[in-house]
Amino acid sequence: MRAIEIGLRFLVQQGVKYVFGIPAGSINAIYDALLDIPELKPIVAKHENSSGYMAGAYTRITGLPSICVASSGPGATNLVTPAANAWKQKLPVIFITGSVPSTKLGKGGAQELYAEPIFASITKMSRTIMDANQLPDILAEAYCTAISGVPGPVHLAIPIDIQMTDIGDRELPSLPEIQQPVIDQIAVNKAANRIKAAGRRGAILLGNGAKAASDSIVPFAQTIGWKVATTPRGKGAFPEDHPLSLGVYGLSANIQASEYLNSNEYDVLLIMGSSLGELATSNWEPRLVAGKELIHIDYDQNELGKCYETLYPVHGEIKLVIAELSAQLAEKGQEASQIWNAYEEGSAEVAAASETAGDSWNTLSAIRQLSATAPKNARFFLDIGEFMTYSIQNLLIESGQEFDIDINFGGMGSGIGGSLGAQLAEPSRPTICVTGDGCFFMHGMEVLTAKEYQLPILFVVINNARLGMVYHGHMLQYKRCLDDFSQDRVSIAGVARSLGLPYAEVSSLADLQKNKVQEWLSHGGPFVVEVIVDGNEIPPMGERVKFLQGATY
Repeated sequence: MRAIEIGLRFLVQQGVKYVFGIPAGSINAIYDALLDIPELKPIVAKHENSSGYMAGAYTRITGLPSICVASSGPGATNLVTPAANAWKQKLPVIFITGSVPSTKLGKGGAQELYAEPIFASITKMSRTIMDANQLPDILAEAYCTAISGVPGPVHLAIPIDIQMTDIGDRELPSLPEIQQPVIDQIAVNKAANRIKAAGRRGAILLGNGAKAASDSIVPFAQTIGWKVATTPRGKGAFPEDHPLSLGVYGLSANIQASEYLNSNEYDVLLIMGSSLGELATSNWEPRLVAGKELIHIDYDQNELGKCYETLYPVHGEIKLVIAELSAQLAEKGQEASQIWNAYEEGSAEVAAASETAGDSWNTLSAIRQLSATAPKNARFFLDIGEFMTYSIQNLLIESGQEFDIDINFGGMGSGIGGSLGAQLAEPSRPTICVTGDGCFFMHGMEVLTAKEYQLPILFVVINNARLGMVYHGHMLQYKRCLDDFSQDRVSIAGVARSLGLPYAEVSSLADLQKNKVQEWLSHGGPFVVEVIVDGNEIPPMGERVKFLQGATY
C-alpha cells in the first residue's frame, strides 16, 4: 500500500472527513488515493486560499481537524494566509503541500520550493517528509500535535515520490493517549470569591473562545446578574436579544457596550476566551480596565496577562471553569432565580440593533433588514469590508443563531470560502454569507464550488462600486483618496446569471422581505443576492482609523 494512503486511512480512523484543496501534479497521489477511501470526501475549490478558509471554518465549528492540500510552489504559498489565520484562531487544520521528487530537490525542478521554514512560524509543526516508511507515523504525530494542548495548525511537505512509494501492508499508527483538559482549582476558587464579593458591580466580556461554552454562559450570567458584552469575534457567544446583553465592544462597538464598559459603574471585569487585541478592546482603551480588577479565563495560558494586568488569571477550558464557578456560587447561596428576577425588574431595553430600519436605503438599513428577515437558526458568515462594520453593530444575533468572522487575520474574500466550510459543518443550518463587491472580485468564483457541491448558501453581496472601507478610511484619515478606489459598477447579478446561478437584485427595502429571504434559502443550492447601494455614508470605523494614525501609541 502507498505511504500516503496509509496516512490518510489513519486520519479517517480519527474522524477526519474532508480534504479541501485543488488537485495538482505534486499532490495527485492524494487525490488518487481518495478513490479507494470513500470516507474522505474531496472539496475541490477554485483557489487554494479559499480552500484554507473552508477548512478552518469547518474545523472551528465541528471541532474536527480537516485536511487542506496544495501543490508545491505557488500552491503552497497560496496556503500561507489561511494557515496564518488558523494559527491566530488556534484551529487544528492539517496543511499538506506537495514537492518535487526527493531525488530532484535542489536541481531546479518546476515550482520547487522549500516550504518547511515558510510555515514554521505559523504552525505548531512544519516538517518535510523524506522517508516514505516514516510518512504514516509523522502524519499521526502531526495530527496529535494539532489537537493536543492549545490546538493549532500543522504543515507537512511531502515529495510526490514519497507519497507514491509502496511500503507494504502495515497496521495504522496508534494514537497516543490525549491529556484531558484540567483547570486551576485554586485560581477558580479565588475568582469565585471575588465574583461573590463584587455583588452586582461586575461585567462580562466574551471573546471567540467563549462560543463553545455559550449554553452555560447564559445561566451563569443570569446567576450573577452581570451585563454581558462580546468582542467582534465573540459576537454570538451571548444572545443579543437577552436583557443582559450590551452588544459588541471593540471595533464598531454598540454605544451601550462602550458606555458601560468604559464607565466606573462596576468593579470587576470578567473576560472569557479573548486575547484582548486591538479590535477587541477599541485599541486597548485605558478606560476599559481603569479602576477595575480583571478575572481572565482562557485555555491558552499565554493569553493571561498579555495585554492587561490580571489579578485573577484562570487557566482552563471555559466550559469546565464556568461549571465550577456556578457550583461554587450556588453553594455560597447565590440563587439564580432571585438575582435574575431582581435584574429583570430594572433591565434596560435590548441593543440598538433591534431598532427598525426605517425608510432610507443604504448599507445600514439593508443589514438591519437582513437581520430582521433571517431565519431564527441562521448562521451569518461575515467577510471583511465596510459592510462588516455595520454588521457587527446591527446584525442582532438571537438565541439559536450563530455569527462568524475571521476578523483578526481573515483577508477579503475569506468569508466566502468560510461559508462553504460552515455549511459542510452544519448542513441543516441556513448559512448567510455577507460579503462585498471587492471581496467577490477576489474570491467570488467559490460560488461555483458551492454550486458543484449543492451547498444552500445565501450569498448577500453589498455592491457600492468601490473598496468602501479603504475609501472611507482614507477620507477620514487623509481627507482625500485616489479615484482608483472606486470603479464602474459591475453587475454581480449578471455574473451569477452567467454562472448559471439563481440570483436577485435588491435596491430597496421592499426587495428585501422575509418571504423573499425564505424563498432564496429554499433553492437547495447557492443563491446570489446583489444589494445595490451608493455607500456614501461613513461607516462606524473611527477607532480603526485612530489606530492607523498612531493615536494610541
